[in-house]
Amino acid sequence: MRIYVLGLLFVLAGMHTMAQQQKFTLKQCIDYSLKNHLSNQVYQNSTEIANQQGREAIASYLPQVNLNTTFDDNIKRQTSVFPASPLTNNEIAYIKLGQPFVTNPVAQLDQVIYDQSMIYGIKANAPNKAIAALNEKQNQETLIYNTTSAYIETVIYAEKIRILSINENKYKELLEIKKLQYEKGTATQVDYNRILVTYKNIVAEKTLAETNRELGLNKLKDAMGMTLDEIITINDSLDYERLIPDSDISQFDVTQLFTYKINAEKIRLQEIDVKRKKAAFMPTLTSYARYGAQAYSMHIDDAFNTWFGYSAIGVKLSIPVFSGFRKESQLKQSQLTLLNTKNNFLISNNTLRLQALNANTQLKKSYNDVANNKENLNLAQEVFDITNLQYQKGIGTLTDLLNAEYSLKEAQNNYITSMLNLLSSTLNNEKANGTLIPFATKL
Repeated sequence: MRIYVLGLLFVLAGMHTMAQQQKFTLKQCIDYSLKNHLSNQVYQNSTEIANQQGREAIASYLPQVNLNTTFDDNIKRQTSVFPASPLTNNEIAYIKLGQPFVTNPVAQLDQVIYDQSMIYGIKANAPNKAIAALNEKQNQETLIYNTTSAYIETVIYAEKIRILSINENKYKELLEIKKLQYEKGTATQVDYNRILVTYKNIVAEKTLAETNRELGLNKLKDAMGMTLDEIITINDSLDYERLIPDSDISQFDVTQLFTYKINAEKIRLQEIDVKRKKAAFMPTLTSYARYGAQAYSMHIDDAFNTWFGYSAIGVKLSIPVFSGFRKESQLKQSQLTLLNTKNNFLISNNTLRLQALNANTQLKKSYNDVANNKENLNLAQEVFDITNLQYQKGIGTLTDLLNAEYSLKEAQNNYITSMLNLLSSTLNNEKANGTLIPFATKL
């Protein structure tokens, strides 16, 4: 115990002191996950990437200024041939033009006047940014789902440990009584051993539940974005009734789901891509302004002494004529991709509606199962208490007591399992209806 306390104090001295001094509620676990899980940063970066892609698309329609400078050492200058004429004494003249050293700095401004393909590229920025923002929201749903699922699992194991501890204490007392009876000769060794076996089975089941709870805590820490060496304790009690929603499938609206919205934006994005591919067949018009200067010299030591400037402005019209069917192939691919995207959109919507219907049906069944198993548990507990009292008074048999205990244990397991199914069904129903974020907000 001392080692545990010292270790806890050592950890509490770290940066997570306040977080480790309290028991986390489900609400606090979800808030921690939404704030600290690394996937948040990943999707935030993806949103920023989409923003920068938008700036990149707009930049293609803004003025482009480039400065290029060349310095040539014409080791072997080009020779020009002049035909025989009176100017060359009727002989063919071979003349080397230019200078050995030439410097040519040029500044050029280019401005796109019309390029429909670029315009559609800019328009694609809106759905691209929308998809990134929706993915970030959908990731929040995933974090809420994973955190809640792990929390529920851990709480259920805690409830199971509580029930098993009660059973363990009962049989521990019964075992001590039976041991005294055996030592006095009023009970047989077989009776003592039968109770001992039941007691050890309960202890083994409790140990397994404690192990599973520890594994559940590790799963919860991973879902929250904690490192596995951090210490966390949670509030083992959970207001089950407040978590159970009204199961009304008529309120389902597929258009409110993030999956639907993302797929709709993907269709919009692909439609723009088809238009962009079609625009590749259209002419483009650009303008330019150029200013440069040149320096010539026979010797490198005076290569930058004398400069001759020049400038020009103009427009350029480019008309695509034939691209070897490359553009036609790109357009066809984009059109087929759009068709597949629309078909997948319809398939996805049907799947989402099916998931919502199934989740609602399972929720209703789970709720009924919990009610039935709780009633059965109360009945089994009553039978066990009566049988145990009869056994202690000597009017009941050990076989009757063990049978009642077995029935009670089955009823307890069924109740715990049905409670886990109910909470899982609730979580799946919230996910299917796209209400996980409001669900987490109202906790």
